[in-house]
Amino acid sequence: HGRKLSVQGFKEALYQFFHNGRYLRRELLGPVLKKLTELKAVLERQESYRFYSSSLLVIYGGKERPEVVLDSDAEDLEDLSEESADEFAGAYAYKPIGASSVDVRMIDFAHTTCRLYGEDTVVHEGQDAGYIFGLQSLIDIVTEISEESGE
Repeated sequence: HGRKLSVQGFKEALYQFFHNGRYLRRELLGPVLKKLTELKAVLERQESYRFYSSSLLVIYGGKERPEVVLDSDAEDLEDLSEESADEFAGAYAYKPIGASSVDVRMIDFAHTTCRLYGEDTVVHEGQDAGYIFGLQSLIDIVTEISEESGE
């Protein structure tokens, strides 16, 4: 499906990914951009790696927690696990709005290669310009969504 999308269609698909059915989850865009930028910086320092047909996995916690006033000591909160904190959501806030978990991972490395890989007949030197270009394009599109949404 993704290969058939235009740039605008891809942007709309990303918008829908960050939309929860009622509104755009704007608080996720900044953390995703930060992770993408960090990944790009790491890849720009790599020599000879080529990530053919690999993918990016962008994930975030969908459960939103309401921000509530703490009516307990901070020491009491340290002992709460995530599960027990959910039980006391009305009394304890251990995770404010906007602190949703976000992660970006590279996956699908079946066709990855580098100069140290003995079975590859082609020696690759320098950065993986194609992967970096794709990352920058994704950064640009998420930035556009963020700016258009008033983030």
